Amino acid sequence: MIRKRGPLIRYGGNPILTPETMPFECFSVFNTGAVRFKGKYLLLLRVEHRDLACYFYTAISDDGINFTVNQEPINYPCSEAEKNNPGTRFDMRITPIDGTFYVCHAIYSSLGSQIAMARTDDFVNFEPISNPSVPSNRNAVLFPEKIGGLYARLERPQDLGGTGAIWISYSPDLIFWGKSSPLFIPRMNWGTRKVGAGIIPIKTEKGWLEIYHGTMLTASTENYFLGAVLLDLEDPSKVIAAPKEFILAPEMDYERIGQVPNVVFTGGAIETDDGKLNIYYGGADTRVCLAQTTVSELLEFCLNSK
Repeated sequence: MIRKRGPLIRYGGNPILTPETMPFECFSVFNTGAVRFKGKYLLLLRVEHRDLACYFYTAISDDGINFTVNQEPINYPCSEAEKNNPGTRFDMRITPIDGTFYVCHAIYSSLGSQIAMARTDDFVNFEPISNPSVPSNRNAVLFPEKIGGLYARLERPQDLGGTGAIWISYSPDLIFWGKSSPLFIPRMNWGTRKVGAGIIPIKTEKGWLEIYHGTMLTASTENYFLGAVLLDLEDPSKVIAAPKEFILAPEMDYERIGQVPNVVFTGGAIETDDGKLNIYYGGADTRVCLAQTTVSELLEFCLNSK
């Protein structure tokens, strides 16, 4: 039995997807976007082939645990920024807004990371949204509704050394972004190097609930952790609560051993029919794992932790 530590409990059958269980040969599968689609659980997986090029694959499940992976990657036309950098898409997020699904991910070039976006109704046909950021930026997470009449997203602009913090930006049309400001999340001991948004923010009566990652340098690696933060509903740049304790750390072998050691990284969570919150996360940039909690437990953790 997996002992619960903090507000999360790891699924006892972790990892739920590995390179060995994929229906094709690949090097790694990790960092997935997640959403409910037509009554099922849908993931957009980051898959690295053996040439280390990255592709996104859909995976479908009836129970949120056992997934069937499509044999072919999704396909949508490259935006202008991507045309010279094929195979560099990574770390998908999926936001439903008014019946349309908006996907945000990062691309990489010699100039650094850049945000890319597209819209879809069926996860087969995708329409790119042209060049919604300049380098170097990543970890774009679109809010599930407009705030003050504007689209809003969390993002992580960063310097050439790779450090960065969470900012929020707004847009009238998903193309022109501005009104940017940082989120003043206190720098935790486990987030001294960089912090970035994770799941799509969940709207609650107490505020926007967000699970994010933080990293710290150790003597040997850069360790990733997951934390929780509560943001103001009307002005999400305002932090209501940010516990000092992390909610997940790389402790299990499947989180500590892989192509990037000591990494837990989330890009998606789905509320289940029985009230659980499934948090999908990458373990050591190699495999897909699952942790579970509830929204109410995370809210209590945020509001009552020191």
